[in-house]
Amino acid sequence: MARRSGLQGEVLKLYRRQVLVLDYEALASNPWSSSYLRCIRTKPPEAQPKFRLYTQYLFRHPTQGGGISKRDFTTVEYLLRQGHKTLEMWQMGGINDCRVTQDMRDWSQAERLGRKHDHF
Repeated sequence: MARRSGLQGEVLKLYRRQVLVLDYEALASNPWSSSYLRCIRTKPPEAQPKFRLYTQYLFRHPTQGGGISKRDFTTVEYLLRQGHKTLEMWQMGGINDCRVTQDMRDWSQAERLGRKHDHF
């Protein structure tokens, strides 16, 4: 495994803290990779898919975190701070649901079908 920079490690740690719910597809393809989105597991079962989609979109979509160069330290640090704020807000007891837009759903569907979805 390649060695990660401190900033890359921070981003990965934040992602794991926000999104890691048991990923059955990943588990089926690799039984040793147990990815649990810790924070999302604390949410009501009917809202967990929304939280998961929201976080995946923020980390992977080309217009969000997925389109940022790993050398763009200023933007990565900014998004890292925003992610920590979002995580703190989600960990508060009163947050039980989140809004998922149609764009997020379309992107997720395209990802599942293996197509890249461009929105610019």
